[in-house]
Parts: sequence; structure tokens; C-alpha cells
Amino acid sequence: MRKILILAVIAISIGSYWYFGQNKDIVTPPVLPPAASISTISEAKVFTLEAGSYYYKPNVITVKKGENVKVIINSVSMMHDFVIDEIQVKSAVAKSGTSTEVEFVADKIGSFEFYCSIGSHRKMGMVGTLVVSE
Repeated sequence: MRKILILAVIAISIGSYWYFGQNKDIVTPPVLPPAASISTISEAKVFTLEAGSYYYKPNVITVKKGENVKVIINSVSMMHDFVIDEIQVKSAVAKSGTSTEVEFVADKIGSFEFYCSIGSHRKMGMVGTLVVSE
């Protein structure tokens, strides 16, 4: 039994040597270093909003079309988020004493309402305006 095992190992070794020795024309491509990472949103115009009991402060954001926008929401009371339906923007929820942020490109000209979608916050007046100009 041991002789069969030794012969099998030798046969596999010879076969592997022959197979890989015959394929000398196979070239392994060099390993290149990773490319520099590219951010999808660069050099954003940053706005920090205080989110409290049914308000954003400030409640107007003005940008130019094509600008990268980053909105940081600091919740000073309750839970809040930041939503703009027309350009599909929705942040995560910030609990009281925490912050959340959302980034987007202002790709449409006009005035767009932003609001808090938690409970009845929007109905209670927690709204603002994003103004995008040419």
C-alpha cells in the first residue's frame, strides 16, 4: 500500500512538472498598485443646520446648479432627518444630541422644499428651502 502511495505522489509530481513546464508562454500580468480613490462628491459646499423642535436653523440654503452640497444636521432635541423629494435626497435620522449628514449634487434649477419626515414635524413647520440658481 505504501509503494502505491509513493508511486502516485511521484506520478503527480512528474505530471505537474511536465504540464507546467510545457506552458512557458503563459505570462502572468504584473500586479499594479491600486489607483487613487476618487470621491463621487468632491469639494462640497457645506451647510450645518440646527434641527430642533419643529425648525431648521438656518432654513434657507442657496447654491448654484452643479455644485456639490453637503448638509450636516445637528439635532438639538428630538429625532430629525432631512428630505428633498424633487432631487431624491434623504438623510439618516439624527437622534437628540447627534448629527447626520447627506451629500448630493444640485442638478436642477429652482426652489425646493426640504423638510423633516419624522412624525408630523413637517406639518408642524419643520421645513426650509433649497434655492438652486444658474
